[in-house]
Amino acid sequence: MGTACDMTPLVDRHFAASISPEDERRMRTHVTGCATCRDRYTRLELLSRLDPRAPKAQERLARGLGFSSHAVSVRSTPWIPTLTVLAAACVALLLVRVPGVREDTAFTPRGGEAVAGPARLVVYAVGQDGNVAPVGDTVRPEQELAFGYRNPEAKRFLMVFGVDSAGRVHWYFPSWTVPEEDPTSIPISPGDDLHELPEAISQSLAPGRLAVHAVFLDTPLTVRQMEERLGAAGPQDVTAALPEGALHSTLELQVTP
Repeated sequence: MGTACDMTPLVDRHFAASISPEDERRMRTHVTGCATCRDRYTRLELLSRLDPRAPKAQERLARGLGFSSHAVSVRSTPWIPTLTVLAAACVALLLVRVPGVREDTAFTPRGGEAVAGPARLVVYAVGQDGNVAPVGDTVRPEQELAFGYRNPEAKRFLMVFGVDSAGRVHWYFPSWTVPEEDPTSIPISPGDDLHELPEAISQSLAPGRLAVHAVFLDTPLTVRQMEERLGAAGPQDVTAALPEGALHSTLELQVTP
């Protein structure tokens, strides 16, 4: 499990659906740079899909977004499994793709949900006061964004990036911060239910239009391969740059000065 970290209890509280919006923001910001908490987050997300007692993704996100108890039913029974006891189950889930279970719930993500076919991306904005809410039509230049996705057609990989009005590409997933590297699209889980991506990410955006694209893939692509495709098709014509079989969602935003 790696070395201990004082912020790990916030990860546990997120998965118990008992976290405040302020602590949700602290947790997401921290997870980006902490291997220990990121590992625990990933394991708990996988294990939550095995245990019917565990709060589902909609429930956890609702509590982290600050929705009232009237909008979502939160279980009072603590749910944090002993990871060593369920380690074998976690490994099995990593090796065998298990579809998510559909769950009817009163909480439905609003705003920031881009739909193009069955696969979709859900986008949340982290405010300057630490509150998190479904993204609206506008974002600030340094706005932190958090993401979730639905994947009923069981695509295996995901890329999330923004294209601004000047044609510049801004990468969210996979993160591309070292120019010499060439990161690969991230593996994702199948199913209709909402899956979370743990990091909240900020980009240096210029005022103007920003199109946030989610590309769901059967086979992985690297960021350089995708940018080569965008260069050939034109960065504003993402559909023409997609490989065969890919699904594509787009969310149009305006970056305010």
